[in-house]
Formats: sequence, structure tokens, C-alpha cells
Amino acid sequence: MDEIARENITVARQLSSSGCYSKAFDMYVLSFDKNPQQKNLFEAEFRSVLIKLNEVLATANKIEEIFSNFGRAIDAFPENVHLLNDIGKYLYKFAFYPEAWCHFHRALKIDGTFVNPEKNLNSVKNLLMERWHFRMLNDKIRNEAYHDAIHEIAVPFSDHMLDIGTGTGLLAMYACQCTPRTIVGCDGSGVMTSLAELITQENHRPEIIVINSMSTSLNYHDVGGRRTLVMTEMFDAGLFGEHVLQTLAHAHECLMSNTGKVIPNKAEFFVAPVDCDYLNMKYQLCSTAKNILNIPQDNVHILTFDETYDCEDIHLYQDMKYMAEPRSLLKVNFNDYNDIYETLTRTDPYTLKFKATEDGKINALIGWFNLYLTKNITITTDPRSDKRANAWQQAVFFDNIPKSVKEGEIVDYNFLLNRGKLTLLPNWKSDVIRISPETLRFLNDTEFVNMIKGSIAMTSVYLGQIADISITDIVDLCPFPLFGLLMLKRGAQSLICCAKTDVDREFFERVFEANGVPLSKLTIMVGDEWGQEIFGDEKYHAIFCNIFDLWGDVELHNMEIAQQLKQSHLLQGGLFMPGNVTVVAQLVHSDWLEINNVIHDENVSNFTIGKHVNKYQVSQNFCIDFSHLEYTPLSEPFMLGECNSDIRRHVVDVPVVNTGCLNAILCWYNLELMEHVGEISTNRKNSFIDGTVFLINPNVQLECGNTANIMRSVDPDGSFKIMIDTRAT
Repeated sequence: MDEIARENITVARQLSSSGCYSKAFDMYVLSFDKNPQQKNLFEAEFRSVLIKLNEVLATANKIEEIFSNFGRAIDAFPENVHLLNDIGKYLYKFAFYPEAWCHFHRALKIDGTFVNPEKNLNSVKNLLMERWHFRMLNDKIRNEAYHDAIHEIAVPFSDHMLDIGTGTGLLAMYACQCTPRTIVGCDGSGVMTSLAELITQENHRPEIIVINSMSTSLNYHDVGGRRTLVMTEMFDAGLFGEHVLQTLAHAHECLMSNTGKVIPNKAEFFVAPVDCDYLNMKYQLCSTAKNILNIPQDNVHILTFDETYDCEDIHLYQDMKYMAEPRSLLKVNFNDYNDIYETLTRTDPYTLKFKATEDGKINALIGWFNLYLTKNITITTDPRSDKRANAWQQAVFFDNIPKSVKEGEIVDYNFLLNRGKLTLLPNWKSDVIRISPETLRFLNDTEFVNMIKGSIAMTSVYLGQIADISITDIVDLCPFPLFGLLMLKRGAQSLICCAKTDVDREFFERVFEANGVPLSKLTIMVGDEWGQEIFGDEKYHAIFCNIFDLWGDVELHNMEIAQQLKQSHLLQGGLFMPGNVTVVAQLVHSDWLEINNVIHDENVSNFTIGKHVNKYQVSQNFCIDFSHLEYTPLSEPFMLGECNSDIRRHVVDVPVVNTGCLNAILCWYNLELMEHVGEISTNRKNSFIDGTVFLINPNVQLECGNTANIMRSVDPDGSFKIMIDTRAT
């Protein structure tokens, strides 16, 4: 029997090497059936064949065969966490989200240190429930204002109510306290509809009928007759971005009675011109970078991806300077159908004239709104107000040319309500060059850029010991190949680099031409589809890689390419940069992180909501600017080993310096380009790499003077997570 099983393995390997993955898979399964003791020896290669086979089947859209293969594989390896994770990824790919959740969760139950299924489970949760739900539900100011407004307007035993975009059903439950005749909630999300049904039943409100549909797909028959009171909170930072005007126009036409009322009653949007270099550097190439690139007169802006504004917590920007008094852009009465319709169909721009209050410059415009829920109750998102609702951020209209102004000068800005979404009209006549966020952020990281500049002389000396500069070949896979550009200007022979998009490639070529570098020396790979094969058997004198994405996580494709380049394509004695990358962490408590990940029932009028919504908590947050994060440090920063280390578990005993409740571990990186150049931390203003946060659930009470046992767990592909061992704390 053993001999036959071994022969089957040999045949399976031969079939696999010739690309016959389906037959190879069958032979592995047959071998395992005949000799189960062989399974552990050949599990890795069996899984590799299954991955290749399913890739072929996925291309042919043969979904049933993929899951049939996984079923046979799980029969052979019922507790294999890698297979469970792989199944979950395919379920996720084909939109079987609850099933994917179950498989990722099962893998974690078997091995809690496995990183990939935890990241994948977070992705499922983020997809099913967007993070803003947590922030909105935890906003007591908003919640109490809506509660009071509904109680002020509702007519007990009379109203037929409709909660549009009901979410968890909170407003509908407020409405139930007013004893309406009927109450219906609708929501386009199946997840939110299911949650609303669970939550309303849990809170003994069976009279609330929840419909899984966008309100604009319904008529009054679908909701049980004409509605006399409609409630909604379908607003974004720019007020109208969630299509509230279209929604309420339809409600007036198809869902409401002639005397029906809407909460909010009215809304008003305000705009203020500001000077904030820190904010502006997120969207436009700064003068320092343009001078280094020898394009000082160019206007270089971020790719907008059809977004007309961004969203930020403006009150956190300490260098924000208001250059004029805010002005009201528009006001709309949600109880007046004609006003809604005229606002929605208006084609003329709204013009605002601002009078500068001091000398300076205007490089962005910010917007916020007031919701006049009733004549007596108002919600504001004004970042200057201590009583603002924090459920919404502020809008940032970033796509304009900075303008110098003198005190008393009048400046005009024009806005359109374009398809129901506010848009700032361009204030320029000259060309604007577009580049990806990755390229812009990298070049605007002036500290890192200056470190690269400062390393060029030493690099040239170092490389000069192994080859003449004129025959030096460079690979630079940073978001912009600044190192490669500077080395070509020194006389290097060639450069291979990568551009995120075609517009980045065009920008690269423009810059290289502006610096007198022949494009014949340049090879630009575009996008993410290229692999290690592009380098063939070539060897390079210097290789500069970036293994992180903008959001602060390891970019696995970049990590794999970097490792292959270092191992197989670096000339003996050549230079690999950065020379060292260290993971740094810090134990903290942050209320901001808490309200964005955990619902506390005291914030939702003590309705039982948290136990249902908190199933969608995640264990990691990205895109965190630590300079804008409010937190209490519970430890000093500490090192958790090298990022590209082969060590799969790294444990540190961390002294606790402040007593408090640990709910997060901040994580960033120290980069050392080469010896004697020094380190640079990514935990600083304008770093092109954001911070990431590992969330602790449940929270852990730490006492000053004690130690916390912290572990970094790393998968073979380089992805990692940071955990606390509560048994040792």
C-alpha cells in the first residue's frame, strides 16, 4: 500500500510540473486515501497544486468545481488553517460573505496567531458594515437631538412614520416612543436590515416593520400607505453626497401625504477659505518637492477619482487658519418639494465672495452644515464649535490653485450641485498635472526625500568601489524613483522603476526630461500586474524597495518582489535599500479609536444595540495619522524586531508607565537607508506611510510599574499582527 501511495505522489508531481493540475490533484487525494500517514509530508505541495488548479478554474468561472475541490481537500485535512483561509478567500471573491466569515473565524479558532485569516475577516466586516456606523451611533449629541426632534414633531396615535435609511433602527425606536399608528424603516443594505430586525425585536419593538430596499424603489403601497412623518439621517460631510435630495424628492412624490412632515426640517451648508499647509500637502505637490524635481512652475495635483471633496476632522488640524468669515452656500427646506426640486435641478453655479481677514494665502476650502431638525433643535458640524456633532467629518474642497491674498481683498469661488453632490469649480486656466496619491504622498514627505538626497554622495562612493558609475544599473521601486533619478543624474547607466498608473508614468517621463535624463535609460513598469520575471537573470548594483502601502500595512506583492530582488538580483557587494526596517509599537488608550469600533449602549439612549453591532468590530485600523490621534500613552515606544525577519514570533516585556485601560497598540516603522545615514521614523507629520493600530478587545487594565507581554506574530508572506498575552499581564 505504501509503495502504491508513493508512486501516486510521483505521478502527481509529474502531472503538476506539466500543468495538469486537475489530474495531479486527483492523484494526491488518491494517495492520501491509500496512506493517510503521508498527508503531513506532502500537505504543502498538495495545497500549492490546489491553488494553481483553482486559479485556472476561477479564470474559467467554474465556481462549483473550485468549491468541490476545496471540499475534497478539507476532507483530507479537516483542521488545516491554510485551507480554511484559502476557502474563505474564494468565498469572499465570489461574494459569499457570511460563509467567508465562518471559514476565517474557524481558522482563527484553530490558530489565533495566524495573521491572514484575521486580516481577511476584518475585510469582510468592513465590507458588510462601514466604520462610520460606529462613529454615528456613538454620537450622543446627534442621537439626543434626533430623539428630542421626533418627540417634538410626532403626533401620538396619529402619525404613520417612515425611517429612510434606518440602519440599526435607532430613529425608528425613538419614533415608537411616540406611539405612532404605524412605523416602517427601510434600508438598502441587507446586513443593516437584518440588524435592524434583530435590534428592534431585542428592544421589544415588534411593531417596527423593516424593509430591505432603497426608499427610491418603493411607493406608498409598499410602505403601507402615505406617510405623515418621514425621518432620515442620510448625510455625508458634504451634506448631499448620500443623495438625500433625490431621496426626499421621491418621498414627497411617492411616499408622503400632502401634509406629511420631514425631520430634519431644513439644512444649510457653509464654506470657509483656509490656509493649512499640512492639509494641502495631502492633495498638491509642495514647492520643496517641485524644486527638487526641477519643475517649480508646474501645478501637480492628486488624482481625484471623480471625488469632488474629501472628508477630514478639521478641528484636529492645529495649523488651520481661517482666512475669511464662513459664508452660507445654500439652504434647502426639506418640507418644501419645490425647494428640493429647484435645488436638485439647478444648473447655475453658487458664487461665494469672501473678504480676506488678513494677508496670507488660501489653499483649501472647508465645508460643514447645520441640520435644523425643528424650529428649536439644530445639529451643527461646525469644526469650531464645542457642541458639534461628531458623527460627520467636514468636507475639504482641495482641487484648486492656492491663491495669495491681502487683507480686505475679495475672492470669488463657484460651486455646482452636480447630480446632487457639491463640486468646487476650477479656479485655473493653466494645465494641472495629475498623479496618484502614492506618488504625491511620497514626494511630499520632505524629510524622507531629503534623507534620500543626502545619501546620494555616500552611495556613489560606496558603489564606486565595485563598478564605474557609468555602468551602474539601478532598480528603484519607490512610489517615485527619486533615488534612481539622482543616480542617473550622477551618470548611472540604467534605471528600472514602477509607476502606479499611466498618469504617473507620464509624470515620471516629464520629470526625467526636465532633468536632462534620456528616457532611453529608463524602464517603467506600470500597475501591479508585473512580477519578478521582468528582471530575468539580470544583476543590479543598487536596489531600493518600498514594502509598505500608504495606509501603513505591509504590501505583500512589494514584500515578495523585494525579497526576490535581494536574494537573486543584487550583485555581490551591491547596495540594498533600505538596509533595515524595524517595527515600533506603543501601548495606548484612545477614546477616538473606541468610538470608531465599539458601540456603547449609553450612547444610544440605553437601547440594546452594542451586542449586535459589535460583532462587526475589527482588530486593526489603518490610515491613522498619529499626530492627529488623541490618546493616552500607557508605555514608551518599543521595538518589535525587524520587519523582514524570519522570526515568526517576537515577544517583548513592555514596562507600563501609566495606569489605564489598554484598547490599542500603535504601530509604525523606523527606516534605515544605509549605514551611517541614520534612521527615520514613519511616525511624524507628512510621512508618506500612515500609522496602523491593533485594537485590543476586550480592553485590558494595566497598572503603572507592571509589564505587559506583547507579541508580534508573522506569517511566512511577511504580514503581521501585534497582540497582548493577557495571561502574562
